[in-house]
Amino acid sequence: MERLVHVCNGDSTADSLGLADLPGEIRVWADALDLGPVLPVGDAEHYKLRGEFWAAHGAGSAADHAARIAEYDRGVDEAAAADELVLWFEHDLYDQLALVRLLARLSRRGLPAQLTMVSIDRHPDVPSFMGLGELKPEQLAELWPRRTPLSRDAIDEAVTAWIAVTAGDPRALPFLVKRVKALPFLAGALERQLEELPDPTSGLTRTERQVLAAIARNEPVLRAVQAIDPRYSITDVILRRTEEALARCGFVEGGAITALGRQALAGAIDRVHECGIDDWRGGVRLSGRGPVWRWDSRERRLVER
Repeated sequence: MERLVHVCNGDSTADSLGLADLPGEIRVWADALDLGPVLPVGDAEHYKLRGEFWAAHGAGSAADHAARIAEYDRGVDEAAAADELVLWFEHDLYDQLALVRLLARLSRRGLPAQLTMVSIDRHPDVPSFMGLGELKPEQLAELWPRRTPLSRDAIDEAVTAWIAVTAGDPRALPFLVKRVKALPFLAGALERQLEELPDPTSGLTRTERQVLAAIARNEPVLRAVQAIDPRYSITDVILRRTEEALARCGFVEGGAITALGRQALAGAIDRVHECGIDDWRGGVRLSGRGPVWRWDSRERRLVER
């Protein structure tokens, strides 16, 4: 009997897949690579860095997180021996970063006999589609016959993208945004990664700007931001980190925007120059009051300021 393994990015999707009456085993791989350092290092150092990052942000012990991520990798490594490995990854930044990491890893360690993927950015029954985890078991089952083989070009794009994402210099990313074709949602996700670099004028990332604008309008922030940002459906964790960063800058206080925050939103002051920055975007370190890498969304180009 042929062995089939499904890999998905999160427990919610895995739970629904488990009820979808599909053949095969189900494995989860779930680390939010949009947050914290993601560097071109070996496994042991990668697990250590990721564990330390999550522990520093109040999410349990570094050792526990490192062990969990290592277990995710071992599960996928072992699944590569299956007759068919099916990747269930949607269109957003979170899933696309995980996808390119897994494809780059499989390319190095050995590809399965058959590698297929289910990847969508919309669903007719879910008007405001955000991810596969929203779908019912029967809806996931209906997607199963639509899985597509991953071409050599798709795997090569993933390997190249992973090298670019983990580099300390982001200048390869705009080039890839224009060139990748075989993975349908990768170009949009890489551009969304660039949009998390500070803006050249205000110094705010796209997420910071959207959160600050929603606060200024007195809107429910999570819902408002998710409605306008389909490539990066922020979670409670991202929202909390963003609000904390804005509060440290004096842009919000007590859940309301301050006068300084309105100046930042208008681009009258520079968030990086005003209060500094301490963050990672993949392999790019953003530290101090500048110069740091920034993304000009209008001109679609990188600047260092």
